[in-house]
Amino acid sequence: MKSPWISIFYDKENNRTYFYHLKDYKVVEGSYSSQGSLATILSGVVGVVLYSLLRHYLLTLSTTFLVISSVISGLVISVILVFVVDKIISGNFQGRQVSLEHIPASFFKEGAKQFNKQLRIVIVLLLLALICSYLLYDSNGELILFFITILSWILPTFVLAFLRPFKRKKMYALYKKNQLLIENGGL
Repeated sequence: MKSPWISIFYDKENNRTYFYHLKDYKVVEGSYSSQGSLATILSGVVGVVLYSLLRHYLLTLSTTFLVISSVISGLVISVILVFVVDKIISGNFQGRQVSLEHIPASFFKEGAKQFNKQLRIVIVLLLLALICSYLLYDSNGELILFFITILSWILPTFVLAFLRPFKRKKMYALYKKNQLLIENGGL
């Protein structure tokens, strides 16, 4: 990813995420609108409709080929999505600079805890993707399992790409050693 923004901490109370800019050494605050329940309801309805339409269709290819093609398709789709979303974010992200007085040490400490939880979620998602791949391999070539396996590989790859684990761990380690440059001035 080319975006210079790395997430530090998500403040649940104020619905704000704090980011560190790798090149400008600044901490900014970004806010997001929370997802409405309409999107959740629609995704559930779409899932039920797709299942009812596709549950009886079988692909007559070998299951090994289906598993390999579903995993590769999922990974390719997630890489394309990461590049598209990264391009949109890096061009449109506007954050409000935070003064040094408003950047408590707890942001980095709590952010590291949030990051570790997110990594555990990615590991669980990868295990679920492996389980879906096994179920597809063990099936008769069901089309619905093929699509579920593709989706199960998209999600952990996409989430892992935006977590930026290596840069984020390095940032937290530098902060812990008081070596992270933060050049936020007064506002």
